[in-house]
Amino acid sequence: MDVIVWSAWVAGLSIGLFVIAHFWLMGKPAGCSTGYGNVCGLVFPRIRYFRTGEYTRLNNARLWFLLGIPIGGLISALQSPEPWHLSFNMGMYDAILPQTTAGKALWLIFGGALLGFGARLAGACTTGHALVGGAMLNPPSLLAGAVFFASALITTQLLFGT
Repeated sequence: MDVIVWSAWVAGLSIGLFVIAHFWLMGKPAGCSTGYGNVCGLVFPRIRYFRTGEYTRLNNARLWFLLGIPIGGLISALQSPEPWHLSFNMGMYDAILPQTTAGKALWLIFGGALLGFGARLAGACTTGHALVGGAMLNPPSLLAGAVFFASALITTQLLFGT
């Protein structure tokens, strides 16, 4: 089976068109960080926070958008000619992460929790601000995207000196 690999510019243009089409069709910007709150509301029904405000309606498009991300990844993996398996291989980051699988898992879960907290604190995740807010030319999102990229460059320099 041949795998079709999209050119980066085609994939980027497709993502941009999806963001605009989503806003046009749904009347809301695309994003999934609210979907994480919906999942928490379903898993922890007694925690009141996940039953108020934007989490009042737990079953919504953002929840399904969030669930579609791993499903899309699974479909992509199943279409790959290479065999796939679960892995904690983090490439160049393996040099700074714990070497045991358990240690790496705990570190990544902790980092994910911090990202989730920051996303809710900022009103959107990095993707939401940089891609969606950027496509909509939202000034705070454009500034946030610039800060994300600058922070990533500085952090990479501090960690790896490359």
